[in-house]
Amino acid sequence: MKFTKTALIVALTSSCALAHAQQFEDASSIEFGGFDLTPTLDVGFRYDDNITRASQNETSSWSQIISPQAVMLTNFGSSQVTVGYRLRNERFFSSPIDNYTDHFFEAGVEYELNSRHRLDIGIDFSDTHEDRGTGFSIGSGNDLNKPDQFKQAEFDILYSYGAFNADGRLDLNFNVTNRDYDISTPQYMARDRTFSTLGSTFYYRVGATTDLVFDIIHTDVRYKFDLNADSPLDSTQVSYLIGLDWEATAQTSGYAKIGYQEKDFDSPFREDFDGVDWEAGVLWEPVEYSTVELTTGANTNETNGEGNFIRGRDYQVEWRHEWLDRLRTRVSYTWGNDRYEGQTVGNIGVRQDDLARFRASMYYQFRRWINFELGYIRDERDSNRATIVYDRNQILINALFTL
Repeated sequence: MKFTKTALIVALTSSCALAHAQQFEDASSIEFGGFDLTPTLDVGFRYDDNITRASQNETSSWSQIISPQAVMLTNFGSSQVTVGYRLRNERFFSSPIDNYTDHFFEAGVEYELNSRHRLDIGIDFSDTHEDRGTGFSIGSGNDLNKPDQFKQAEFDILYSYGAFNADGRLDLNFNVTNRDYDISTPQYMARDRTFSTLGSTFYYRVGATTDLVFDIIHTDVRYKFDLNADSPLDSTQVSYLIGLDWEATAQTSGYAKIGYQEKDFDSPFREDFDGVDWEAGVLWEPVEYSTVELTTGANTNETNGEGNFIRGRDYQVEWRHEWLDRLRTRVSYTWGNDRYEGQTVGNIGVRQDDLARFRASMYYQFRRWINFELGYIRDERDSNRATIVYDRNQILINALFTL
């Protein structure tokens, strides 16, 4: 976890719906109590032709989004402290029950003891929501009378041993994430959970710009309420990965890892899982003003109402191009498959969803302190559950201001 000011600005902004985050590389700051304070204001309009991701009887609306944020940074020696806060408010003109106000807070200390020992500590807190028709309300978004709100708190600590130019380096990471939903009915309370993760990554230099990487990640998942006390969703998940992290040339860099993952449930009535795990990404920069990025991964996620867990596979290709000093575009296509392992519904069999998203955005930096965005998003989901099949289109008009 690196808490540079730019990284924190992007992290705070990236959870926005508007967000292929616009950012300012030269944003101005003001001095505030020993910190450099960088405020920004995100203002936009969005058109959504299927707010609840419904298969029929779609609801459409324009909305207004206002999202101020502030990032504070101070350095002491080679170490730094950062603090950030963002508010996001969206008001729908034709569907006011979907209105929401989210809050995001992050703070971190990046402490370098010496060239061989580094310590990063971070805390995050979110008071946020899932849109109707997402998360637990997939396929039944119209049954809710407001967005599905929840609070999430996260503590993360990363210890790194070894100089960056050493043959070997070791990262040790501990993370605790707690999520609590506001709806208090048993069916919804059964989603409240805590993740405790302990991970280690060992880097071994095998070339001037290439590292051999070994990952071991252990995650303990505990639910706070069980609909069936004899068959809780509590589980332990372990991943073992080996791969390469490289920068082959000035134009190409990437990573590729493959390994084994297992998920063991506490309940004997739920079937355990073991299988192949992978993650990979390649960044190609043929010229300094154009970049193509390819990423893929296999992941295991907690269920949102059906099955024991979700086995996902995702792929993405993205092209970023700078046409002029002030004009750039970003185009991406993401597709994947979610398989809801475990329980079945009647004779339908295991649920499988095919997901796809196309996104295109154009950014124009009108002045040093103002960026404009015009964007379009197309989402599609196909499934062997007819009630959750949908398509969705969005239009984005956005402006980001700074000092």
